This record gives sequence, C-alpha cells and structure tokens, in this order.
Amino acid sequence: MENKNEYPWIDALGDYAVVPVHPQDRRTLTNQFLVFTGVLACIAALWGGGALGTQLDVKGLTIASIAGSAIVAVIGGLTAYIGGTTRTSTYVNLSRPFGRFGGFLWGLTAAGITCGIGWFAVETWLFGVMIHDLAPNAWWADVGVASLWGGLLMMTTAIIGYSGLAFLSYLTVPLFLILAGVSFAMGAYIGGGLHRIFTLTPPNPVPLSAAITTVVGLYIAGATITADVGRFARRAKDPVIAWVLQVMIIMPYFLIGAGVLTLAMGGTRITEALLAAGAGLGAYAMAIFGQWTTNDNNLYSGALNWTLIIPLKKRVITAIEGIIGTAIAAYVGFSAGASLDPFINFLNILGKFVPAVGGVLIADFYIYQAYKGVPLTERYKLKIGEKIGEVNWVGWISAILGGIIGGWYISGIAALNSLILGVIIYSVLSILCDKIGIPLELGKFEVTEYGLAPRWIVERHKRGEAQ
Repeated sequence: MENKNEYPWIDALGDYAVVPVHPQDRRTLTNQFLVFTGVLACIAALWGGGALGTQLDVKGLTIASIAGSAIVAVIGGLTAYIGGTTRTSTYVNLSRPFGRFGGFLWGLTAAGITCGIGWFAVETWLFGVMIHDLAPNAWWADVGVASLWGGLLMMTTAIIGYSGLAFLSYLTVPLFLILAGVSFAMGAYIGGGLHRIFTLTPPNPVPLSAAITTVVGLYIAGATITADVGRFARRAKDPVIAWVLQVMIIMPYFLIGAGVLTLAMGGTRITEALLAAGAGLGAYAMAIFGQWTTNDNNLYSGALNWTLIIPLKKRVITAIEGIIGTAIAAYVGFSAGASLDPFINFLNILGKFVPAVGGVLIADFYIYQAYKGVPLTERYKLKIGEKIGEVNWVGWISAILGGIIGGWYISGIAALNSLILGVIIYSVLSILCDKIGIPLELGKFEVTEYGLAPRWIVERHKRGEAQ
C-alpha cells in the first residue's frame, strides 16, 4: 500500500475533482470503453440520427455521420490523452490555457451549464415528446406538462437514488444497440429494401456541412471533457483507443440506424417512427428508462462543478439544477411542442462554439508546451508548490474569437472551423507574446496538497478534521 509520500494529495472534494487520481483507482481499457459507450447510449443519440433522416438521403446521412464522428473522435482523442497523461480532471487541465479562474468557468460551461442544466433541459423536453407520442390525446401527455412532471421526477431520483440508477443505466447500452439495429432493419423494410432506400429523398433537405455540424454538436461537449474519464486509465493511450473506437463505430451506428427509419417513414420523429413501425411498447418503455438514467447523470455531473463556488451540498445543487432545467424544458414544450427545432438549434450552437474551447486546450498542450520544451509526458503534471495563473487572457481571446468567427462568419463546417481557429489563434498569440515578453497569465495561485481546491473548501476541510 502506498504511503502519503508516494501519493501526497488530499482529495477534499471527492472524485479527484481537483487532484490527480490515486494509482489504486485506475481502470482498464475495457472499462474506459464501456464508460464512454454508456454515456453515448442515450435517446438523444437516436434523436440526433432521426433528425438527420429528415434532412438527408442515405448517402448524405452516412457521410455526415462518419465525418462528424471523425471530428468528434479527433477532439475527444486528443483531450482523452491529456487526461490519461496528467491523471487530472477537465477543470484542472483547462486551468493551464485559461487560468485557474478561467478553467473553472469553461469547465462549468461545459459540464455544469451545458450538461447539468442544458442537456438536462433538452433531454427532459425529449422525454415530454416521447410521452406525448405514446399518448397524444391525454392532457398529462402534453409535451409541456410531461416535461414538467418528468423533469421533477428525474430530479428526485437523481437526488435519492443516483447510485442505483447509474448502475442500471449501463444495462441499457445493449438495448440502444438493439434499437438502432432494429430501426435500420425496419427502415429498410418499410422503404422497400436496401436497394430502394438509397433512392429516397428527405422532406427537409439541408446542406451537408450543416448536418455535419449537427453531428458534432451532438457529442462535442462530451469530447471536450473526455479527461474526466481518461484520468482513471492505467495507460495514457487507453482512453484514446476507447474513445475513438466507440465514436467511430457506435456513434455512426446509432445515427444511421435511426436516420434510415425516419427517412423511410417520411420524416417523422424517431419516437413516432418506432411506434408506427411496431418496435414494441416494451422497447419504447426501456428507451424512456435509459433516457431517465442518463439525465440523472447529467444533473450529478453538473453538480460536481457547481460545488466549486457554491457552498451547498451536492443534493441541494442537484435540486436547483433540476428545477431550472425542468422549467426550461416545460417552457420549450409549451411554446414549441414536439418541434425538433429547439433540439437542432441547441446542437448547432454547441457544434459552433465548444470546439474552439477544445482547440485552445489542444493548442496549449500539444503546440505551446512543445515550443516551451516541456516533454510530452510531463506536460500539465500537477506539482505541489507550483504556481498557476488565475487568468490566461490569450486562451479567453482565442476561444471567443474562434467560436464566433468559425461558427458564424466563415462558410463550411462550423465545428471544424471553430476548432482550427482556436488552435491557430492560440498558438500564434501565445508564442508571439512569449517571444516579445508579454505575460500570458494574470495573477498566481499556488498549488497545495489540496490541488486546485478553492481556499474556502480547504479551510472547511481543515475545520472538519479538527472536529
């Protein structure tokens, strides 16, 4: 057993949120693959594919699914390696190119807001749509009403029964694999066979570049925070392999399977298509359950980030997130009903802006650190006594400019534009500033045995030990 000198860190927040993962808690490549796949296997993946089926023919659907997945695979693979090397969370890693304070805000944006509130709201609204499709004439199944009671129920189970539901959520992975395969088979059958589905045209065609951005937006938040899983790997390359495999195999499988069914059904929603094609009430109910457990994970993951600034228990923060997310979902349900527009718009915003954040992280770790002569395996290694900037202004400027210019002012694939611009702008500015002697960082934070834990958390932990 390792002594304190071999592992000098104190995990005051739990889950190694701001300190490196202890060697005894590292996991295998298989475990990494299953965890990543468990996150991907949710109803939103089938919804994303179903939405593509209303916009593209089979050829376009296949190209968009593979191209978008490839972009996500590259971003997630590069950030997963950072986690596997440093053994630290996304928040800690983002503190290098954005500063400790900046890293917290971007981490909060990606996990606390995007997942904890944003994705919870989106999936709660999708839950309302699924209930509406199941019982379209019942008042309690109105999209807004179902979003309201569904969100409150999901919030409650996240608070009182997270551990059990998190375990059961992994049991739904085989179900979604089956559902995607069944969706493709039913779509081929309804469309008149494999040879005929290639002749079908979508009711609302969109440019291929827009569809690729939608695919990227579906999983870009997850790709940016892969270090949160990768930090538990035994070898630095394991999370890279696990991430790339599940994204390049499982994700296109979900998207194409669902897309072929909605294309064959004439552009209906995936939930309507599953019911109309006779997928079975049991499978539909299990899809709802899988979405339920995944959404509980959204709340809990988001709460971990909020605890860094809000001195409340995780359960209280989870409840606050759930109430806000439920209110947003109910508003969208009452105003937009079952329209797919809010879902697609949400994915497009993520697909345009979040890649720039990932691009800055990638640029700092792989380009700027190399320019500074830091060996690959030593980059971002957290050390007691080192000083980390409170704010890295170059990272902020690069992410904001990359997201805005790449997402809204340059034609082509917005997600790829934002990623590349984030990399280029940060690399050029950081190296130029270093050469002419302009500091990249403002303020300094000294790392203690508590890692990057805020001072009030350290004091609270010390008081608890004293008692």
